[in-house]
Amino acid sequence: MFRRQVAFVASAVAALATVGAGVAMAAQPPTGTAAAVAAVPRPDHVVIVVFENTDYADIIGNPSAPYFNSLAGQGASFTQSFGVTHPSQGNYVAMFSGSQQGVTDDTCPRNLGNVANLGSQLIGAGFTFKGYSESMPSDGYTGCSSGNYARKHNPWVDFSNVPAASNVRFSAFPTDYTTLPTVSYVVPDMCNDIHDCPIQTGDTWLRDNLDGYAQWAKTHNSLLITTFDEDNFSSVNQIATIMVGQKVVPGAYSEQINHYNVLRTLEDAYGLSALGNAASATPITDIWSTTTPSPTPSASPTRSPSPTPGPTKTPTPSPTSTSGCANPGQKLGNPSFETGTAAPWTASAGVLDNGTTQPAHSGSWKAWLDGYGSAHTDTLSQSVTLPAGCASYTLSFWLHIDTDETESVAYDTLTVMAGTTTLATYSNTNAATGYTQRTFDLKAFAGQTVTLKLTGVEDSTLKTSFVVDDAALTVS
Repeated sequence: MFRRQVAFVASAVAALATVGAGVAMAAQPPTGTAAAVAAVPRPDHVVIVVFENTDYADIIGNPSAPYFNSLAGQGASFTQSFGVTHPSQGNYVAMFSGSQQGVTDDTCPRNLGNVANLGSQLIGAGFTFKGYSESMPSDGYTGCSSGNYARKHNPWVDFSNVPAASNVRFSAFPTDYTTLPTVSYVVPDMCNDIHDCPIQTGDTWLRDNLDGYAQWAKTHNSLLITTFDEDNFSSVNQIATIMVGQKVVPGAYSEQINHYNVLRTLEDAYGLSALGNAASATPITDIWSTTTPSPTPSASPTRSPSPTPGPTKTPTPSPTSTSGCANPGQKLGNPSFETGTAAPWTASAGVLDNGTTQPAHSGSWKAWLDGYGSAHTDTLSQSVTLPAGCASYTLSFWLHIDTDETESVAYDTLTVMAGTTTLATYSNTNAATGYTQRTFDLKAFAGQTVTLKLTGVEDSTLKTSFVVDDAALTVS
């Protein structure tokens, strides 16, 4: 049977997740920025880029790494960051699952089974996860090596509860950053990750491939993390870890962290249970601001900076944000429906699907209204609250229409409504190749709870398919 799927991708709710653990403050935020908050904010998107086998002192202050040092000036640079083991593979598994899972060498393959990990946690909670690996020969690849690709640097492949659809080539990394998963890992190949090639090669690769996202993240409630698996065996496994994003207060921070602290921070941001050693690790809470910081260029750091730690401070948990205005992006449901459920959308039978008859705009799942070739009605709806007093309210989604109708008469229709107001009506006469983004101003509904509803009506045996994907409600 010809089926239609509609996949609504939504940005994660940009609310503050509260945590109560105290931490030692690092270097004080630069003059003129807001005081750091005592909780981990929830970014709409996080991208984590992992490099290889390089000591902290060979990155920070090194003229051969100008872009790394530029990022250190734009964000939070951790002067006491460490890997947890040697060699590589145990670090990747640890940062992804909270434990080395018994991995003490680089033997491949490692099949760790249905063990909880960051990817499975995110997907199970209705968020999205993907790992982007450079030089991997095909999406979903499980082989140990191919050219400059090495599975030992790709931990999500080792866990059976992370779907193959989350294991993709870096060539699939989007240029439209709003379509990124909630959390993404990016792993350069064995040359560009500095494993087999000079530091300058990796530095240039990072600039050329991720600077666009880094700059976008600073104005779109998102976060870039760059880190290393381990050092080059020349010190005490000290590595460079840098975080850049809209809510990051730039500066050098001297609290001691490792891969488990980073994992715990991400888990706290999305309300996930802390896994393994992350449960006893302190989340990073002192780098965040309640207001958008204005990055101030800093002088090039010296090779081995040793900032004087600030006073120990026990933060007071901040309440969850309810205004919605300071944190653009409101969740419209299970992002991309990639877990196979429509909730909290209410969908008529058969709307949600991951078949191959119709393509998704991104991911595999989408919502498919009509396309059956019989008289019937499909619906997809959800009630949302639009906070009062915000500057803008925008509903958007990507729509693909195709039809078997041959006459220029609107036999089959898709109606988009907010409450009792019709925002748009599409029909078989609007069929076109590929997806088109549709956007609607919801300013008139500020301060109200409104039901967003899509209704597809088909009246004959000639089918029309309305495929909707990557929907978002932006409030700012």
